[in-house]
Order: sequence, then C-alpha cells, then structure tokens
Amino acid sequence: MRRWIWTLVILAVLAAAYWTWPFVGAAGLASAAQRGDSAAVIERVDLPALRRSLARQIALAYLEATGKGGKLGSIGRNLMGAAATTVADPYVAELLTPENITALIGRGKIGTVKLGDKDVAVNRDLPGFASLLHGDWLSMLTGSYFDGLTSFVIPAETRGAAADNYAVHLRLDGLTWRLSGIDLPASMVDQIARSILAQNGGTSTP
Repeated sequence: MRRWIWTLVILAVLAAAYWTWPFVGAAGLASAAQRGDSAAVIERVDLPALRRSLARQIALAYLEATGKGGKLGSIGRNLMGAAATTVADPYVAELLTPENITALIGRGKIGTVKLGDKDVAVNRDLPGFASLLHGDWLSMLTGSYFDGLTSFVIPAETRGAAADNYAVHLRLDGLTWRLSGIDLPASMVDQIARSILAQNGGTSTP
C-alpha cells in the first residue's frame, strides 16, 4: 500500500514540475526582454514557427479586409489565403528583427514597420509578456494548457474587449521552452491587415 502511495506522490510531483516548467521558460524570456537583451531573447524564440504563426494570422485578416473571405468556398479560401500569405510575409520579415521581437515581448509594442519605402504603423499595443507573467497568477495557471506533449499555451485576457485578448505559444526544444507563436489580438491583426492593404493601393470593406 505504501509503495502505491509513494508512487502516486512521485507522479504528482513530476506532473506538477512538468506543468510549471513552461512558466519558468516564459519567465526567463520575459526577463531577457525586460533587460533589452535581444541576443538572449532570440535564443528563446523559434523564429520559423513564430514567422508562420504571424503570417497566417495577418494573411487571413488581409483576406477578410479585401471583402473576399466570406465569398469563397473552402478550396478558394485556401488558395486565396496562400496568396495573401505572400503579402503578409514581407511585413512579418521586417517585423521579426531581434529588436522588434524584444520590444513586442517586453513592452507589447510593434510600432512602425517599413515595407519598401512605405510605413505600416500599428497604434494598438498588447500588454507586454512580462506584464502578463506578473499579473493574475491564479487566472494564468488555470487558463494555461498543453496542446501537445511539448506545446504549451498561455492565454491573456485583457481588461478591454474580447478582441484585445491574445495568447502566447511555447514549444519545448531540447531542454528549452521557446516562443513559437503569438495569437495577436484580433483588433491588432485587423489594423495590420488594413494598413498593408492600404499601402498596396487596395481598399477594405467596412
């Protein structure tokens, strides 16, 4: 009987340790961003995964901004989404510099991104990752979850509208939890998409 009890205790301790491990990694990422240590931040970021995450969100929002998203079937939407991704990729490439990533994680700032000789400005900010970790720990712990054995999601519910909520995705790479995606607030992604559309000479639907 005692053996079973100790086995359950050990399993519970291991499960708790594995659950808190992503938060330790996230705290290290936030600390590096607060210090402005871009090199340390980049070491904790899965750049290809983060680039895919942001490009997909912006591409889908761009498709909606053109007014074509709701008029297409699933196949047409996928084709148009792939085309829209080529529009989003240059923006994401300019956005994901070490300095911009550090500012986004540490202060929630995107600011102005150059596309050729044009500026794409985003006036909306999201609470910095550090602020997220220093917020309501109980809410964060109960709201966070594994979406795979090596994938972890930390959602952030802001005090504003639901469209201002966002989430951070972490992926275990070796022994390091790396930032692999950010589900940007819908309001922010919409503004980015409409700004890109305007710079490309297009018009968005209301």
